[in-house]
Amino acid sequence: MKINPSRRLFCAGIVATAYSSSTFAQNAAPLTGRPLTIVVPYAGGGAADSVLRPLAQKLQDRLGRPVIVDNKPGANGVIGTQHLLRLPADGNTIMFHITSLVQSLALSRGKPPYDFNQDIAPLVFLGRQSVVLVVPGNGPWKTFPEMAKAIKAQPSQFSYGSYGAGSTSHIYGEALRVALGVEIPHVAFKGTAPLVQEMLGGRIPMAFVSATTAVERDPDKSLRSVAVAAPKRLELLPQVPTLLELGYPGFESTGWWGLFMKAGTPSTVADPLLAAIRTALQEPDIQARLRQAALEPSAETPAQISAVMRNDYQFWEGLSKRFNITTD
Repeated sequence: MKINPSRRLFCAGIVATAYSSSTFAQNAAPLTGRPLTIVVPYAGGGAADSVLRPLAQKLQDRLGRPVIVDNKPGANGVIGTQHLLRLPADGNTIMFHITSLVQSLALSRGKPPYDFNQDIAPLVFLGRQSVVLVVPGNGPWKTFPEMAKAIKAQPSQFSYGSYGAGSTSHIYGEALRVALGVEIPHVAFKGTAPLVQEMLGGRIPMAFVSATTAVERDPDKSLRSVAVAAPKRLELLPQVPTLLELGYPGFESTGWWGLFMKAGTPSTVADPLLAAIRTALQEPDIQARLRQAALEPSAETPAQISAVMRNDYQFWEGLSKRFNITTD
């Protein structure tokens, strides 16, 4: 129904006598004629696309409105996050993000570009994703103990790689170096692809990579998984022990993929959207894609996700200060 402009102003004036204008705006219903946009703060074509685009189609069918995946990469996810925060809290735009949503803030000593506690409201985790310690498949080590023994015997012959300075791959690599009690250099790459290429060429002897990469490389053993940084073994790599099993605690924090919205979105908008997302995530083909991305199931509520984010911030901030690793 189209509302006459003068009537709209009259109604707003009445409402303002009981509520502030900001409260009125925050409780506005979503514009049902508009599409739902999922902002992805990373470049397209990655592992997330294989999950998010089919999920968007499921949501479109269920919600009866267009659902668009909009990639806005840059600054380790900050550009896409700030784009969301510039928009109204009306539920027409949500955001996909990963652990770096809080990790990048924990590793920075400067003024944060956003406050994840105040500015962002969790919807759902798509799943948890661990990192896996891998070595070149054509190398001499088949197990973690063999690798650890070789490093301790000849540390000058070793280095560890990562898919980015300040990444989980870097921080866990440094933590393992300290745990092994050796001095070996860190070699940072701009992404997983160049890191893997150097490992396949035998120039980088070990690195933590995402479980997705480890699972992809497991069938042909071009990269051999020797340990998992997780509380338990992975369903898709059941033969690979955790670092905790191997006697190295402190590597149990896992990453996550999630969907978020701007804080202040009214529950009358957020709750139905969350219900639709949860239903779509249970579809067999979406479940298959989540498994293919090496995501472990996760069923936290929004409140529990907020608690996970706060705990993760403290965890990564602690390691950042301990190893003097920052993103500044």
